[in-house]
Amino acid sequence: MSIKIDLEFETKLDLELLAAGISTRLIRLVASLRLKTSRGWTNPYKAIIDTGSPITLIPKHVWEKLIITWILPGSIELTGLGSGGVSGKLAEVVLFFVDKKVMSPPISLKGFLVDSDAVPLIIGFEDVLTDIKIVCDYRIKTAFLQIPT
Repeated sequence: MSIKIDLEFETKLDLELLAAGISTRLIRLVASLRLKTSRGWTNPYKAIIDTGSPITLIPKHVWEKLIITWILPGSIELTGLGSGGVSGKLAEVVLFFVDKKVMSPPISLKGFLVDSDAVPLIIGFEDVLTDIKIVCDYRIKTAFLQIPT
């Protein structure tokens, strides 16, 4: 059995290219999620689903509130993020995905806890997309996670 969590598309026009007469969409696939804290669960956060990211990236203003199990507490550099790298620590966190109707069971995952707010909250492959089916069809505006229960 599984639970279906609806995802959203955020679509904007690239204004710089539009000023040059070129219409180009900036499309992001977004999930809503809540993370485990010592007082329960956070309010919902929007996270970008990034199939090009090997691991989930969590900015500092988000992870400072969470229950964390350190995997590698020393700061390391994560590279390959387009314009360079970011420093942070590797840890395990717990979250659940939510949409307007349902929520998933809790999911433990390895996340890269970024030392700053230089990146948005990004859901990467490790421990999420390796275990959860993602369906994405922008043409018909359908996207969801199919999570085993």
